[in-house]
Amino acid sequence: MLSRIWLLTKIELYKLLCQKIFYISIFLVTLVVGISVLSGKFTPPSTKTSLNGFDYLISGCLNGFRLSTFLILLIGALSFASETTLATLKNILISPIKRYELTLAKVITIIVLSIFFALIIESVSLVSSWFIYGFADITDPTFPKIIHLSRAEMLLYIFYTFLLIILPLITIGLMGLFISTLVENVGLSVAISIIIYLVLDFFVANIFENFSSFLFNYYWNYYLPTVKDISGGALHEIWKFKVFNLFLGIQIGEEVFIDATRKMAVVKSIVIPFIYAVLFICGSIIAVNKKSA
Repeated sequence: MLSRIWLLTKIELYKLLCQKIFYISIFLVTLVVGISVLSGKFTPPSTKTSLNGFDYLISGCLNGFRLSTFLILLIGALSFASETTLATLKNILISPIKRYELTLAKVITIIVLSIFFALIIESVSLVSSWFIYGFADITDPTFPKIIHLSRAEMLLYIFYTFLLIILPLITIGLMGLFISTLVENVGLSVAISIIIYLVLDFFVANIFENFSSFLFNYYWNYYLPTVKDISGGALHEIWKFKVFNLFLGIQIGEEVFIDATRKMAVVKSIVIPFIYAVLFICGSIIAVNKKSA
């Protein structure tokens, strides 16, 4: 079974590499990240708020991940719908391949794609920001001689952020995959996926704020604003990263107050996307199993 899933995954990855949308997505993400990082070079000196490369690194990541969420959702929404449109799915369904194996292969492809985009965004942002601006300690905006965080501690929190964004990205792609198992038309699958995502991201999250923490898409942008604030010297939400330090037994920087509520908020940022990911995977497997050959 595992060997067949691995073989199917390699086929799915090869098919992805043969599509123009993959290379267009890489170009667009790299371009957006690069422009975001380079924006500091074109900002008039009188309006610059910081010369620290962390500001531009975070800006590049924020804009890059904002774009990549839509691109990964789009590719996920094309997964099964494109197979149906091209009439290749029927040939696959009547083959000896088990349907859940095909679905799991597409799931693994979404996971690999999400990690790949995350690596591109983080690498381009990190290298270009370090090369152009350099990284410095985080100081107090009013009293620059007071150091709030060392450069090493800030890089650690950015590393946490990078890892924690991957799961919500994967879940967004899996939502598109799930919808593509239900909607056979390519255009309709993409349209429904984008509409649902926008409704969740802008309508539900803004109107029902208390409910937003139970949405998977809420967490791709949960830690980036925090590191952005920290880079500017605002440490009111640094507890999010201090919780991970506590879990990992890392002693670095000043101690902050951490109670059960704050611990639970951090745990939710991992558990909620994971639950949705499992539901989308199970839903996709069930939907594909019910398709007629």
